[in-house]
Parts: sequence; C-alpha cells; structure tokens
Amino acid sequence: MLKSIAGAVVGEVIGRKSGHGLLGGGIGAVATRLATRSIPGLLLVGGAIVAKSIYDQRKGRKEG
Repeated sequence: MLKSIAGAVVGEVIGRKSGHGLLGGGIGAVATRLATRSIPGLLLVGGAIVAKSIYDQRKGRKEG
C-alpha cells in the first residue's frame, strides 16, 4: 500500500513539473517505477525533484 501511495505522489509531481502530454506522462511513469523499485532510485528521484524546485525558486527570484 505504501508503494502505491509513493508512486502516485512521485508520478504527480514529476508529471506536473515536466509538462503535459505524452512525454510528461512517460517521464512520470519511468520516475515512479524507478522510485518504487529501490531505495537508491527513490533517493535519486527525490533529490532531482528537490534540486529542480530549488532551481525554479532561484530563477523566479532573479526574474521578479
């Protein structure tokens, strides 16, 4: 049950950040599969999400 909840959360976050359409859905599906299969995969995907969020916040502060 925990695996399906984690997969749904990761898929939602990745799909939202990567854009809409088939490419975003594919990236979300791959990231979800990677994150739910192993602890190192979860750390990799989670770290990438955090890094992208920090990058977007800094970019937003510089623009506005």
